[in-house]
Amino acid sequence: MTNGEKRWKFRGYRKPFKYWIPGTNIVNEILKGYGKLLKNGDLIAISEKAICTAKGNIYDESRIISIDPITKISSYIVNKLLWGKILSSKLPLEAVEMIRRIPIKYMAPHKKLALKYGGLIQFLKPYSEAGIDATNLPYTYVSLPLKEADREARYIKYKIERKLKIEVYILIVDTDRTFKIKGIDNIAITTRPSTVNGLIDMGGLGFIIGKIFKNKLFEEYPTPIAYKGTYMNLTDILEVTKFADKMMGHGFGRNVMEMLNKIGKRSFEEVKWSDMYRIKHYPAIVIRRV
Repeated sequence: MTNGEKRWKFRGYRKPFKYWIPGTNIVNEILKGYGKLLKNGDLIAISEKAICTAKGNIYDESRIISIDPITKISSYIVNKLLWGKILSSKLPLEAVEMIRRIPIKYMAPHKKLALKYGGLIQFLKPYSEAGIDATNLPYTYVSLPLKEADREARYIKYKIERKLKIEVYILIVDTDRTFKIKGIDNIAITTRPSTVNGLIDMGGLGFIIGKIFKNKLFEEYPTPIAYKGTYMNLTDILEVTKFADKMMGHGFGRNVMEMLNKIGKRSFEEVKWSDMYRIKHYPAIVIRRV
């Protein structure tokens, strides 16, 4: 149990889950873990990545065989030069190390997939382009951005409320970055699509602006992807999202290189589905207003 307080006073509860493999029934897992704990008015924060994996919304990047020279060169310029050198001071040290260590043969297919899903504006991001995430997945799988996140949140809310006969709120969160202008409560720049009102998706451009002017103009948050529940202004949603993201942790690590180091593997191809069961996962937590 953890306490958090700022504008919204709340308390969080978390229980470990088995890794949500494709085909996992998300609602049943949440009810199994928190059914006896949940009370009327509780908020359930759920990882978008975990939902996507459970729903099989993943893609094997090894299927991208043909990489044209332009994509390779562009990937090198954006990641190795722009983020690996010119703007490296704006990123966490572990992120810079990851960017510098990952070979172009792995990076270019990821960039090509990001270009397909998010266009050039997402291509400019150093990682998690277009909401595509490679962490906590085996082999060369990545999770794709959740389709109809608003509808998914509404469905989970409906199923849990129908079963428990109480009202709950659902918040789907992602580690991708959102930057809120200091002093303004109802508008923020996000770096990937979101259905939450007030979030403006500026992709890689938003990432660059946010990182350069962080602390001076912006406050940095994880990204709320969808929210269904009682009214909260955008700042409160962002604060709860930050609290939830911290409670969920990072599973095998904040990036793919940390994952490889933690499980003692040398390449992505060596990581298996069975490896995903080796640590505790917290894909869903309960947040209670106090």
